[in-house]
Amino acid sequence: MTSFSEFGIRELTWRYPDREGQPFVLRDDGAQVGWLQFRERPEGKSTGELGGKTWAFEYSADLHPRVTIFDADSQALAEYVPSLAGGGVVSFHSGVRYRWRRANVWGTKWCFCHPEQKSSVCISQEAGALTAGGKVAVCCGSAGLVETPVLLLLAWFLRIMDFEMLAEGISRIG
Repeated sequence: MTSFSEFGIRELTWRYPDREGQPFVLRDDGAQVGWLQFRERPEGKSTGELGGKTWAFEYSADLHPRVTIFDADSQALAEYVPSLAGGGVVSFHSGVRYRWRRANVWGTKWCFCHPEQKSSVCISQEAGALTAGGKVAVCCGSAGLVETPVLLLLAWFLRIMDFEMLAEGISRIG
C-alpha cells in the first residue's frame, strides 16, 4: 500500500459499501488505499485504516457530544467537539487544532482548516445521497502532516454519522 505522504495534492474517492456490514472504501485511481468501518453506538468503536495505520472513533451524543479518536494502542489521540453553529473543532493532544466547517454557505463541501492555512482536508458529496460516495481532496501541502490521515478518516466519519443520525431521525418520525 502506498504511504499517505506520497499522495501529494490529490483527489481520492470514497465508495459506499456494496453490502451492509462492509466498510467504506477509499480509492486512489481505482486502487484501495484505506477503509472505514462505521459502527453505531453501543456496538463499539468505528475503525479505519489509511497508510498502514489504524485508528478508532468513538462518539458520544449525550449532554456533551464529542468524538474521541484513538490510536492503534487505544490511547486517546484527539477529540472533536461540535459547535452549536455547525461544524466543530478537533484538538489533538499535541496541541494542534483544526476547525471543521462548510467551505461555503451553499455548497456540499466541508473542510478541516488549520489556522495558518485555507484548508487541509476537504470532502465533497457527489450528486445524490451518501450512498453515491464522495470525494476527498488533500490540499495546501498537508499530505505529509501527521494529522492528515486522521483528519481524512474523521471527515468521512462525521459525514457518515450525520447521514446515519438523519436516517435514524426520519425512521423515528415516519
